[in-house]
Amino acid sequence: MHYLGLALYAEGPTDYYFLRPLLLRLCEEICLNEANQSVEFGEEVISLNEPARMKDAPREERIIEAAREARGAWRIVFIHTDGAGSAERARATCAQPAIDRLAQELPNDGVGIAVVPIRETESWALADGDAIRRVFGTPLSDEVLELPRNAADVETTRDPKRTLHLAFLKTNPSSRKRRQGVSPMLNALGEAVSLDRLRRLSGFQALETELRLGMRRLGILSELRS
Repeated sequence: MHYLGLALYAEGPTDYYFLRPLLLRLCEEICLNEANQSVEFGEEVISLNEPARMKDAPREERIIEAAREARGAWRIVFIHTDGAGSAERARATCAQPAIDRLAQELPNDGVGIAVVPIRETESWALADGDAIRRVFGTPLSDEVLELPRNAADVETTRDPKRTLHLAFLKTNPSSRKRRQGVSPMLNALGEAVSLDRLRRLSGFQALETELRLGMRRLGILSELRS
């Protein structure tokens, strides 16, 4: 049996809400269908918190120190950065340096995997109108909620956070829920959004491809035969 601890370093608090349940679900599904033996997971994806003394250090150094302090609790560290319309540049500047440092400084602990939505994390929530309806508690259609019509529209939505917020307001929430906004619902959206729908998005496809490669390096998935 393999044990697979998962950790996440994300850009902001709301990113953790959505990504932690989503990444756990993705790993569980891949391992259930493809692992070479059974895999046991921790109860949740742990959030990597950088030490206060590192707050002014370069991002990759903050990530490495957070990963070092959590040694033994993870074999995969997910490193999130929003693509802001240029996923390749965002990955190269905000994720890859930390992935390289993990490989150099903690080579026996595990691997780093980039998580780079094309624009913002909220764009992945927009990929599944059915999940949004369940979590928001509304029968309103995608058209009424003004959600993107297809995967291409999801990835070209310039302000996914605002689009999701406006969809929420169309459900006529109570004044209390309106004050709280969408943030408290992001965890439930991460648990509900369809993986199959996310697989239509290039940013998610890149994540899943890289994750499988990382799992092969860890010996959890068998190497592909030529």
